[in-house]
Amino acid sequence: MKDSFHTLKTGLLLTIILFSCATHQTSEVSSNRYKEFLSKAYERGQFNGAALILKKGEIVYEGAFGLGNIDPIDSLTVNSIFRLASLSKQFTAMSIMILKESGKLSYDQDIRDFIPELPYEGVTIRNLLNHVGGLPDYIRMMNKNWKPELKAKDPERLIAGNEDIIDLFVSTKPKIIFKPGQFWEYSNTGYVLLGTIVSRASGMPFAQFLKENIFDPTNMMNTSLYKYIAGIDSTMPLRVYGHRLNMNGIDRTSTDIHYLNGAAGDGGIYSTVGDLLKWDRILYTDGLVSQETLEEAFTQVILNKGDTIDYGFGWGIGESPTGKKVVAHSGNWAGFVNFIYREIEEDNCIIILTNNSGSWNYILDPLIRILHEEPYSTPKSAIGEVIGKIIVNEGITKAIAQYKKLKSETPGKYDFAEKHLSELGYHLLQLERTENAIRIFKLNLEEFPESAEAYNSYGDALISSGDTVNALINFKTALEIDSTLTRSREKIEEIEGGSDLNTN
Repeated sequence: MKDSFHTLKTGLLLTIILFSCATHQTSEVSSNRYKEFLSKAYERGQFNGAALILKKGEIVYEGAFGLGNIDPIDSLTVNSIFRLASLSKQFTAMSIMILKESGKLSYDQDIRDFIPELPYEGVTIRNLLNHVGGLPDYIRMMNKNWKPELKAKDPERLIAGNEDIIDLFVSTKPKIIFKPGQFWEYSNTGYVLLGTIVSRASGMPFAQFLKENIFDPTNMMNTSLYKYIAGIDSTMPLRVYGHRLNMNGIDRTSTDIHYLNGAAGDGGIYSTVGDLLKWDRILYTDGLVSQETLEEAFTQVILNKGDTIDYGFGWGIGESPTGKKVVAHSGNWAGFVNFIYREIEEDNCIIILTNNSGSWNYILDPLIRILHEEPYSTPKSAIGEVIGKIIVNEGITKAIAQYKKLKSETPGKYDFAEKHLSELGYHLLQLERTENAIRIFKLNLEEFPESAEAYNSYGDALISSGDTVNALINFKTALEIDSTLTRSREKIEEIEGGSDLNTN
């Protein structure tokens, strides 16, 4: 019996060793696929950042490519600390959930219970969590009203925060865009107000609440709501900075400074891919809130008229390639473009943090395909980048001619999605190349004549040139195509009310 047991034990051990070796080899092959893809994306200028991929609860890839800063030049690592932009919203939502479980507030409580100075009745905390509050966009309001004569001269010293934003709402009393729950519109305003509600309901600064109630319990030691400082900061040596490749395809420009970097709730948190993995892990437990509370955060919102929107509390909701539940969110601000994608029924997670005004959707879909062992295609180059170089070197007329030639002769070589011309047009507006921007937006409208966004963007360019008559026509056309495009409605009301518009 002893010899038989020894033989059985040896055979079992050999089986375990062989299985472990096969699993290790499979893991290495998978890791190499991620690395190979991201390396090629980096070489093509489509990825400058850090990525971490988790499959069935195990890390299968972690790596970083590119520059963390351009002045002085340094390289990214997996420990680099990125601005999360709108990935911050899920932490704001979690703060509200913690306060709700502790009895400090309720989801259906009126926001004026905490911010009584606001001129809006009937808007609830739940409305803000779900992006159905109908409040005006604070960024457009601040661009138009907050010290416009000083922002261009000294943006580093004019960092505005939540109280500045609330004060502006109180003093200007802009109209509500739609009745709460009537439509869904992504709202940075709502999450800034939620950040303030967290502070007022808890009786402590928002940054302190996050640290004590989320970051410390999760052991997220490299995560904080950062009090923004322009330039190198010795208190956060691993912090990286936003930048973008200029249209000439050679030089780089810092995008890190913005006077609204002090706003908190909709953004403002800095973190690493490793800390976000800890965040992913704790969401499978009751470490912060109960699973019942989390389930509500991962539940779609239902509008007043019964329509369902795939958004919960700080999380978009979708399906994986296998039809299982996904919760995810993107973030885009001051050169940082990020994504967290969680297949919560399969224990898979993809975390992407970038700092060069890139686009996560270049690489997210292929990474999901690799995760599920499916074939993937190398992302195409964005057509806006291609013709942007031509605008710089040869002029707008040749650039438009080349666009039409490429789309006619090689339609499969480049990504001709509407958003790429739109992004190029807005970049040209930022550079004050208004006439060039008008022609790009007009081209976009010609290519996508059924798009409400194309009419809205063309209207923005016309506003910048002073042509309010034709801008109004385009905004109205946009609204006719898509009645939920409240940005167009706001601009129509401002023009017809005699106000000057800011298109940012």
